[in-house]
Amino acid sequence: GDATVRREESPVHRSFDGLPPLCLVFSEHEAVYDQDKLLANRARAAGVKVTCGAWKYMCHVWPLLSMFIPEAREALDFMVDWVNENNA
Repeated sequence: GDATVRREESPVHRSFDGLPPLCLVFSEHEAVYDQDKLLANRARAAGVKVTCGAWKYMCHVWPLLSMFIPEAREALDFMVDWVNENNA
């Protein structure tokens, strides 16, 4: 679709009312970094508790590479710790 449709369908432009806490993991050097920051800020503004984990120099979806790069394992550990802390 065109840019207008993509913008309208992005979760960044949806309501955050009533969402549970969010854990966002992203790289400061990935293609959607600005969208990640915007999503975190908009969710916080709507009263959602947001925890962000940011790494440098990683590609998009790098946590899927945990068998190959230590930063991916760190990101997975970050997410597991967040789940354990938020579901106690």
